[in-house]
Amino acid sequence: MIPHSIRTPELTLLKPSSVTAVILVVLLIMPIVADESTVFIERQQSFTKADEVLLPAQDYVWQEINGFCAWAATTMAMQYAGVDFTLYDVFAASTIGFSFAYFQFDDTLLMFPGALYSQVEPTQFLADLYGVNYTLYVGDTTPALEQNVQVWQSEGIQVGILEGQTDAFDLMRDTIDRGYPLLISIDPAWLPAYDYDFLRAEGLEGGAHGILIVGYNDTEGSATILDPGVGSFGENFGYPDDGRGNYTKITYTSLNTGWSNRYYISNTFTPGTPPTTTVDSRLGPMIRDKLLGVGSIYSPNSPNALVGKFGEVGFRQMSKDITTEGLKSFLSVFDGVDDEINFKASLLYFIGLGLEAQVTLQYLSYRTALVSLPSLMSETDLSDFVSAGDDALPAFENIVDNSSLIFPGNMSQSMGFVANTFLDIAEAFNASGDIDTTLAPYESTLDSISADLLIIADSWRAAGNALAEIWPKDFLTVYGPVLAFAVGGVSVLIIVVVWWMRKKPSQ
Repeated sequence: MIPHSIRTPELTLLKPSSVTAVILVVLLIMPIVADESTVFIERQQSFTKADEVLLPAQDYVWQEINGFCAWAATTMAMQYAGVDFTLYDVFAASTIGFSFAYFQFDDTLLMFPGALYSQVEPTQFLADLYGVNYTLYVGDTTPALEQNVQVWQSEGIQVGILEGQTDAFDLMRDTIDRGYPLLISIDPAWLPAYDYDFLRAEGLEGGAHGILIVGYNDTEGSATILDPGVGSFGENFGYPDDGRGNYTKITYTSLNTGWSNRYYISNTFTPGTPPTTTVDSRLGPMIRDKLLGVGSIYSPNSPNALVGKFGEVGFRQMSKDITTEGLKSFLSVFDGVDDEINFKASLLYFIGLGLEAQVTLQYLSYRTALVSLPSLMSETDLSDFVSAGDDALPAFENIVDNSSLIFPGNMSQSMGFVANTFLDIAEAFNASGDIDTTLAPYESTLDSISADLLIIADSWRAAGNALAEIWPKDFLTVYGPVLAFAVGGVSVLIIVVVWWMRKKPSQ
């Protein structure tokens, strides 16, 4: 949906403190660092194809909306590696279309569609599924480098370390010389297309965006890129018919600045050994567990597996939290903070804006993945699964709206029902300062949103169980929590018995 009207909010919203982690809108190019200096960049005025050191063209994949850059770039990289994929196939085969994560504890409220919650692990799964060699490269100045590398390697991900610009550019040349593109993360303020002018105008840096490098020219000092993000937001929303994202040049200076701002994060995809198992037998159980919210699948070896709510469990918990009682409980954590009323009003709006944006991203990936999956799993009858999964679509559609994704950070352009409902609530609370009085008129509306989230949860549970009929969950997955509880109970009993026997007088 494209908004047709503009509403200017009366409420002056605060930015939540860094201590209060309320991540509600995590967008493709949302800037996170404001620099007082002007960002200078060589703007490309015409969009013509470069004529030197280029890889042969593959189908250009547009990401369609803000938030799917990495997956559109991955789709093109997989095509170069020999896998005939669409973006929707990637949503399905990586399982991100069937994944959702939710965290609500203490002063934290986090919502993550599958496309944003985790990218490295689903990419590795996707590559393994189709016999593609995948390697992740990161710069040696990456924060918490050693810990991250240990985690990735423990999950079977091959990781390379780049020691600055020389290593990064050598990787670019070597990958392209072998006939494959390099997928990198770049600060979009340094990309040539006019779509990023608003970042430059505000002197903003620090965002993250996925592109492919498909050519280089050392004599000219330029690289050639595929940018799936142009046209995905702002007033210029729409497919880039002028070709400005397809085989366009960027100077080495701008490339290095934008790439180094993202710690030279890079990804290679090359043909590997064909898998020995069928797609169906690996993909089906993984989607089953993603839908049913198995935490250890979402966050292997991580405490997040215990703290978070995933899949249908996440939507089910959200349905409880997006109610008058749930909102009051969350806001009570902030009793007594500075400028309490305005701070809580800001949180209320950010909750609604985030709910709308994140569920919209989930809906777009889920809806298209649901359509693509049967062709990817052609050996399996998925009719019951698809039927159960379709039940979520009307509930999704009651919540979603594209405007907050197309206009990142521009509250006046957020025209969706959910975002505007929460804006009304925020303004009313800011005026009255009484949460009970504020929420009372909106109780039925919030109950309706809650009911839609519950319908999504029920649909995902039914779809996951439909896959469990084909691939029954293994014994440890089903009974592991019960066994852990039982083992814990037996351990306590043994301790008590030993303590009692030691206390008892000897005969």
